[in-house]
Amino acid sequence: MAKIITKPQYKELVRLYSSIMGAHQLWELWEDSMIMFACTISNSVDKRYRSERESLYMSCVAKYTREEMQVFPKIFGEIVKQIEDNPEQDLLGDLYMQLDLGSHWHGQFFTPYNVCAMMANMEYHKVESADEVKPVTASDCACGGGALLIAAAHAYRKSIAHTGLNPQHYLCLYAQDLSRTTAMMCYIQLSLQGYAGKVKVGDTLMNPLTEKDNGSDIWYTPMWFSDVWMIRRMLGGAR
Repeated sequence: MAKIITKPQYKELVRLYSSIMGAHQLWELWEDSMIMFACTISNSVDKRYRSERESLYMSCVAKYTREEMQVFPKIFGEIVKQIEDNPEQDLLGDLYMQLDLGSHWHGQFFTPYNVCAMMANMEYHKVESADEVKPVTASDCACGGGALLIAAAHAYRKSIAHTGLNPQHYLCLYAQDLSRTTAMMCYIQLSLQGYAGKVKVGDTLMNPLTEKDNGSDIWYTPMWFSDVWMIRRMLGGAR
C-alpha cells in the first residue's frame, strides 16, 4: 500500500490503516472508517436520525475486535490534525485516489485540489466593503471528497478577509454524490472546515438535492445548526 503514496504527510495515516489490515481489505477499512466518523459528527448535532445512524455505526463496529477499534479514533485524530495544519487541501480525496480506492466503473477521477482552487479563485473576487457581503451558496452535484467546495470556501474567505466578517456566517455549501463513501468523505471534510452545509447521498440525475430536501439521506454539518444559520433559515424560509 505504501508504495503508491507520494506525500510524506500521509505516512501516519497509512501506517494506522496498515496496522489493522490483517483480516480486512483496505477498501473495507476506508469505507467503514468514513461511515463511523460521519455518524459520530452527525449524531453530535442532529438528533432526528440519531437512532438510524447509531445502528449504521454499530454495524461497522461489529466487524472489528476491541483492539482494532482502538485504532479508528487515532485515524480520525490524524485526519483532524492534517486538516488543521493545512485546511486548503482535499486530504481524504487525494489519499483515496493515491490508495487506488476510486471506482473506475463509477467514473471516480477526482479533480486535483490545485485545479479546484484555480476555478474557485476565478469565481470569487475581492469585495469593496462589508456592505457588499451577502449570504451565498456553493454547490457540487458530483462532489467526490469535496475538493471544489473546500476550494470555494477558501476563495470566498480570502475575498472578504479585509472586511473582518466571518465567512462561515455567509457561505453555505451543498453537495451530492452517488457513492456513500465519497459523500461521507465530503461531509467529514466540510464539517471539519467549519462551514454550514448539507451533503446528500444519491443519484443527482434521478433525485437531485434541493434546498428543501430534508430526509435521512441528507447529512448536515455542525455549523448548519449554529444560531446564525438557524435564524437565517427562519427568515428566508429554507429548511
